[in-house]
Amino acid sequence: MSQNKLRIINQMVDTLKFHYYPSQNLTSKQMNDYNVFIEDLKDLKAQAMNVKADNNDTRFVNTKIQHHKFNVMARSVKSFSVILQNGDISIAFKSITDKSNNPILKVEFRSEFLTRYGYVHCIEVVNKLISSFLPEFTLKTSEIHLATDIQGYDFTELDKDRMSFRNRGLQDFTEIDNTLFSSGIKKTGFSFGKDAFMLRIYDKTHQINYNKHAGYVKPLRWEMNELYNEDEKVWRLEFQFRREYLKTLVGKDGILDGFENVLNSIPDLWKHATDRFVHYNLSKEQCVDIYLQETQHQGKTIPLTRETIKMRKIRAGISPLWEKLSTFNNTQSNFDISKYKEIKKPEVQYVVNSVKSVISCTTKLLGGNWDKNLLTEIILNANEEEIIKKGYSLLDGAKLKAVEHLNQMKSHYHRYGTVVDGFEEYNDNLQENLLNTLKAIDDKGYRDNFFEECVKRGTIVYGNYTTK
Repeated sequence: MSQNKLRIINQMVDTLKFHYYPSQNLTSKQMNDYNVFIEDLKDLKAQAMNVKADNNDTRFVNTKIQHHKFNVMARSVKSFSVILQNGDISIAFKSITDKSNNPILKVEFRSEFLTRYGYVHCIEVVNKLISSFLPEFTLKTSEIHLATDIQGYDFTELDKDRMSFRNRGLQDFTEIDNTLFSSGIKKTGFSFGKDAFMLRIYDKTHQINYNKHAGYVKPLRWEMNELYNEDEKVWRLEFQFRREYLKTLVGKDGILDGFENVLNSIPDLWKHATDRFVHYNLSKEQCVDIYLQETQHQGKTIPLTRETIKMRKIRAGISPLWEKLSTFNNTQSNFDISKYKEIKKPEVQYVVNSVKSVISCTTKLLGGNWDKNLLTEIILNANEEEIIKKGYSLLDGAKLKAVEHLNQMKSHYHRYGTVVDGFEEYNDNLQENLLNTLKAIDDKGYRDNFFEECVKRGTIVYGNYTTK
């Protein structure tokens, strides 16, 4: 396959869904005005529900917000009260009951709207509209699809075996869910992965021929590109990212949670996706072997193991098709997206489980008996061992680990830009408790070692302890 024949004729954000959350800065009046606005929409929805029709999509009444016309639908979706739709967007609404972490608006951008104007302009238009009835909000991306349309390569059923999913090290392979689409005997596409993170490859020309409403991309995008050939079919590759996957990733601006972080990381997301879902340069014969799980050698049939298939793909290397698709809109990624490692705060249940373990082990040691004096002796012996080994007691060591935990929370903030729940309170309490411990130290011996250790670790956390 020649890379020169491959042509990218369109790359775009094809699907975009946002969730809007009420800002903590909203005044009582602003919240009340918004809720009155929602009640007016509910009244219109009640009128729409009186419309008699077999199809729910035709049961609506008209309204206008600023200069935008909408249909207020008779139907709704889970957790939301009212739906407004037009040719550009769909908005689901619900009232503000409190300043919680639940979204009050859900917006889905129509693909044609994004194709016609581009996602930057579309977002500006929609946010301006929403600001007219919700002055302040927090915006998060719930779903985004990045699409590329190509010519010069015709996918077949064999390409299903050319695909693999690589892990974070970009070496090991894991099994991925895959589905083959067809129309009669004609294969029209594949999908790989699961809903939160997946790849679809499908015959876009066939889709347009089957569904004329999808044909807007041809005049708006393809025919604007001088590389487009009317006589060749167009294949689309589309990566889907949903919020549950996005918020596990860290980009150059932090966790891909806020909508700006996601949109600013589009070239990096594309690279991340093409690094994970990989198309290998396997021959037709090699693909047939993988499909049959066997190969012929010197007249003998030899089974193919998973390790053999993996090594064949590594030797074959990434296909020219995938090398051509290494950038998004000619923008080179300059940051490798990584997985987000969440730090876990202490929980009471951890202590409960530890107590259960101590009682269980002590009872086993005594053959089913229980002796509190033996438990006390064990604790005292363990404490003495700790003093001899480290120069400070079990309790002192536990306090040092609390300091280290706070250090981890601060490092977590600097690396990922997120604050662990309860950080401020934990920080204040630990400072006070540790200072009280240090003030109480007036004897000699092993506690001098503990004092020095507290100073050393405390300096990292607070920056206000000295060794004087």
